[in-house]
Amino acid sequence: MVEDVREMLLRYRLQENITLSELAERTGVSKSVLSRIESGETKRPGFATCKKISQALQIPYASLISAYLDMTEQAEMLKFLLEEAVSLNNRSLVRKAAQKLLETPKLDPFLALDTLLHVAKEKEEAEIKLALYDVLIDYTRRRGIPYYLAKGLLERYEIERDHFTQFEEIYRRGKELLHYIEYLHPMERITAYYRLGVHAYILDYYQECIDLCSKGIREDQTDNKHKASALIAIVNAYLRLDDLILAELYLKKYEKSKYADYRKHHLRALLYAKKREYDEAIRLYKECLNEAKQDARISIVSDLLEVYLETGRNDLINELIDSEDHYLPVDCHPHRIKNAAIYYQRKSMCQFSMGQIDEANDSLLKSIEYYRQLGDSEKVIECFGLLVKHHRLSSRKLSNKHMEIIEKICYINEIMA
Repeated sequence: MVEDVREMLLRYRLQENITLSELAERTGVSKSVLSRIESGETKRPGFATCKKISQALQIPYASLISAYLDMTEQAEMLKFLLEEAVSLNNRSLVRKAAQKLLETPKLDPFLALDTLLHVAKEKEEAEIKLALYDVLIDYTRRRGIPYYLAKGLLERYEIERDHFTQFEEIYRRGKELLHYIEYLHPMERITAYYRLGVHAYILDYYQECIDLCSKGIREDQTDNKHKASALIAIVNAYLRLDDLILAELYLKKYEKSKYADYRKHHLRALLYAKKREYDEAIRLYKECLNEAKQDARISIVSDLLEVYLETGRNDLINELIDSEDHYLPVDCHPHRIKNAAIYYQRKSMCQFSMGQIDEANDSLLKSIEYYRQLGDSEKVIECFGLLVKHHRLSSRKLSNKHMEIIEKICYINEIMA
C-alpha cells in the first residue's frame, strides 16, 4: 500500500513517542495545524511545513518527496520535487518524479518534456541522466512523439556508448535512433551517423559501418574531425572486406582533409600490405611509429607484426616485441582496448610460429582478457580455440599457471553473465 504524507507523519510521531505539543515545540508549527494535518482535515499541507515536521521526526528526505509526489498535481511543485530528487542522486525517485511530471494534467506534455531534457542536460551524474532519458523515451515511444523520442535516444546513446563492457547491446539499442533520425537537427543527425558508424566498425560490422558513415558524409559539407574519423572507419572497413579499390578512393578523400594525421600513412601501409607490397608497407609503418603518440602506436605495431609474420622476419618480430614499452599500456577507450586485444593475438601467433610456446600462451590469454572487457564473446571463444589448437598440434599440456588464468577468466565471465 502507498502511504500518504499524513499517515507517514503520524506513524513517525508515534514511533518517536512524542506528543503534538512536543512536536509543535520542535518544529515551530502550531499544534492546531499539526492536528489538522494528521486528521486529514488539511488535504494538501504545504511542502515546507511537511519538511519541517519530517526533519524533526528524522524522516528520510527521499521518503517525504516520494509521499508528496503521490498527493500533488501542481506543475511547479512537481518540477521542484524533480529537482530535489535529482539533488539526492536517487535514481528510482528521479524516475517517479519524472513520470509524475509527464502525466500531470496541469502541465502541457511538451513543456514537461522540455523540462526533462533541460534537467538531464544540466546534471553531470550519468546514472541520473539515464534515468531521466529512460522515462522520456518510454513516454514518447508509447505516445508517438518522434521529435522528443529522437532527442532522448540520441542523448542516451551518447552516454551509454562509453560503457564498453556492453558494447554490442548498446549498439543495438542505439540503432533504434535510425527510425527517428530525420527529426534531429542536421548536425545532430550527422554526428549520430558518424558515432554509430565508428561503433559498428569496432564491432566488426564493416558494411554497417560503411553505410552509416557514408550517410553522414553525404550530408556533411564541411571538413571536420568527426568526418575525418568516419573516413578512417570506412577505409578500414573496405580493407577488411578486401575491397581495395573503394578503400583507396576513400583514403584519398581522407588524405585531402586538413584533419588528416599520421593515420593517412597507416592506412596507406595497410593498403600496400593487402597488395603484398611489403617493403613499402614496412617503410610507412615505421614512419607512422615515429609520428604517432604512444597511445596510438599499438595498432600500428600490430599491423607491422602481421607483415613480419607474413614475410618470415623473426628477427624483426623479436625486435618489435622487445620495444613494447614504447607503445604500451592501453587506456580504457574501447577502440584502443580492441587494438590491444588484436595486438596480443597477433603477437601470440608470431610467438607460436617461433616455438615460444609459454610466451605465446601469455599473449593469447592477455588478448582474451581484453576481448572479455569488450564483451566480445566470439573473439574470446576464437582465442580459446587457438590456444587449444596449438597445444594439440605441439602435444604440449597447459601449465598450472595458465590453467589458473583461464579458470579466473571463465569465473569472471560467469559472474558477469
